Amino acid sequence: MFCNPLATNHMKRIVIIVLSLFCASSALATEWNLRLEKEEVLIESRKPEGAKYEEFRASTEVAASVAGALALLQDTDACVKWVFRCKESRTLREPSATERTFYQVTSLPFPAKSRDVIFLAKILYNDDQSVLVSMTAKPEAMKKTKHVRIEEANGFYLLEPLSDSRTRVTWQQYVDPAGALPSWLVNGMLTDLPFESLSAFRELVKQRPYASSVMVYNPEGKPIDIRFEAE
Repeated sequence: MFCNPLATNHMKRIVIIVLSLFCASSALATEWNLRLEKEEVLIESRKPEGAKYEEFRASTEVAASVAGALALLQDTDACVKWVFRCKESRTLREPSATERTFYQVTSLPFPAKSRDVIFLAKILYNDDQSVLVSMTAKPEAMKKTKHVRIEEANGFYLLEPLSDSRTRVTWQQYVDPAGALPSWLVNGMLTDLPFESLSAFRELVKQRPYASSVMVYNPEGKPIDIRFEAE
């Protein structure tokens, strides 16, 4: 585990947010087990109560502001550049600056078929300056395609400011991949997906336009969106 004096408060904050946004059964799941600690990426997993598969929780620190990290998460087209095995991603609807529905296709090793999923993502700006991006699968939001449709998936990204230019990124996710997949593939994705993705995220978020992102505040001083500053 990382030896960080903020670790205790960090874990408490995650538990509180999860309890407020997700069902209590998830919070009462078994304890987290360490899967990998490598190159400043920490990955744990556990099996939620009543679930068929395990969920993962991964965290790392990035050299970017919370606004920069959020800008990359909101860039749906950039999925192919950092999310492991992301083959396609596009926004379907964006009714507000804090809500969007997006479509994503994930390729899998032969002979497994690729999977697609539709997520409803919502952004919550917290009083402690952290930002939570929750994701819930909405399988009926789009007609089925040639890909195997994922019907059960949920998770979140938690962005916590460590300084003006450093952010802790925590990604927690549960996915029922649907269909018949070998256990080695499912278990491998619990490690490969977050490790490869967060490793790529760390590098991409340092680039423009994400590096030029700043928060937009309402008259009461509460963040409501992000914008890109000109060079």
